[in-house]
Amino acid sequence: MRKDNKYNHVGPSAEDRALEKFAEMMIEKISTLQSDWKKPWFTEGALTWPKNLSGREYNGMNAMMLMMHCEKEGFKLPVFCTFDRVVGLNYGKDKEGGKVQLTDAEGNELPKVSINKGSKSIPVFITTFTCVDKETKEKIKYDDYKRLSEEDRAKYNVYPKLSVYNVFNVDQTNLKEARPELYHKLEEQNQQVRPQVAEGEEFSFKPVDHMIEHNEWICPIKPIHGDNAYYSISKKEIVIPEKSQFKDGESFYSNLFHEMAHSTGADDQLDRLKPTSFGSKEYSTEELKAEMTAALVSQRYGMTKHLKEDSAAYLKGWLESLKEEPTFIKTILTDVKKASQMITQKVDAIQLQLNKGVDEGKSESQPEQSKLKNMGTFDIPEWSLNYLENGDATNLTDEEVANVDAFTKEHFPNGFVMNIDFENSTELNRYPAFGPRNEEALTSKGESPFLATKTYPVTFYDARERESKESSSLSEAVAAKEPPKENEAQSIGHRFHR
Repeated sequence: MRKDNKYNHVGPSAEDRALEKFAEMMIEKISTLQSDWKKPWFTEGALTWPKNLSGREYNGMNAMMLMMHCEKEGFKLPVFCTFDRVVGLNYGKDKEGGKVQLTDAEGNELPKVSINKGSKSIPVFITTFTCVDKETKEKIKYDDYKRLSEEDRAKYNVYPKLSVYNVFNVDQTNLKEARPELYHKLEEQNQQVRPQVAEGEEFSFKPVDHMIEHNEWICPIKPIHGDNAYYSISKKEIVIPEKSQFKDGESFYSNLFHEMAHSTGADDQLDRLKPTSFGSKEYSTEELKAEMTAALVSQRYGMTKHLKEDSAAYLKGWLESLKEEPTFIKTILTDVKKASQMITQKVDAIQLQLNKGVDEGKSESQPEQSKLKNMGTFDIPEWSLNYLENGDATNLTDEEVANVDAFTKEHFPNGFVMNIDFENSTELNRYPAFGPRNEEALTSKGESPFLATKTYPVTFYDARERESKESSSLSEAVAAKEPPKENEAQSIGHRFHR
């Protein structure tokens, strides 16, 4: 068998092939920017952050590549699924748990959903784990490791590894024709939403404004009238010109995201940022990470990110590194994933707080909880809240619905009302109230939130104890039901150009 010297083993691995594919996509993107550096990283008004068919967002590494893939191929929806997931859309389960072909209301078999002939998948990464006994070096399955006691687990080393699986865009399937209702829902759920601007007001993104005003980022952010935007490694602070100095508010936020990306590399955060000389290779690499992170975060919130003028000088170096070093793209994407997740997790948490404040302001009276029998407080996964509150199972799998139903049937057989504590969420909770325990969760900052579960403390009250329907402004009772059918020293910075 042929030994490929480039990869130092018999042929390239799946990871090597995926990284090579990603490097090719990045080379194409950066080459486009090199020919016209004033172009945005992603086309203005482009698609939202990529998701899977269940509505779960891909992490920063995969999101970046899938977004580029959508732009290149002209896909209308940023929604992806595996081959098995597509096949699974054709079947349900009978009362005995057997697989049956789905039918319409008249009992006729529904058209089968399938991958379009000739369609090519794109790789994405998922983290898997290898468990090795420290003494015997014997390997065990991760599922078996999770069943061990804490004492026995201490005998093993657990090594995370990036594994590859392949996905197709929904536009590479016949979903639109075979399941038009589902496709229409996906269209509605994936519309690009930009921050709202009232007539006569400047562009404003409230969660970031709140973050700056209340000093809720990992370091102080100081809008100061001046010409420089930078993150100071020594002072651990971000300095940025005032919003009025930028050509528009959107440019202010996208430039701020760039500096926030730098700040995630501090020694007490992701610990990747070291004092380095301006223009060095290390500085150039950090610039690429910050640019890609800012582009990705901006896109997630409906904003367009243009290449910073200062960063344009590094385009040639970025291209050379991508072409010469196969591992370069892996390092870049891994750090972009962590940095973008730190930023979006914080912004989303603040937005939830703001939303809660708005909801409370609309309510003239609060429920008399003391008159309801408290059935306990549980850590409830965020993905299940809409189903618990409204019975809406959109984007949930059959397994997820079954887990929720089993939980409510066991604890609240007579129905319930619920109060969600939005101020005390847990970003990476290994032990939610129901569903599989996510003990593989990596809780260091910046790791994927989808390896664990974001939860909120939810207090449940017995629905029978309600004194009157009018007195309660809590979520409506949900009875047990069948599931629905469906530039200073030591700083990383830039001269600001108006």
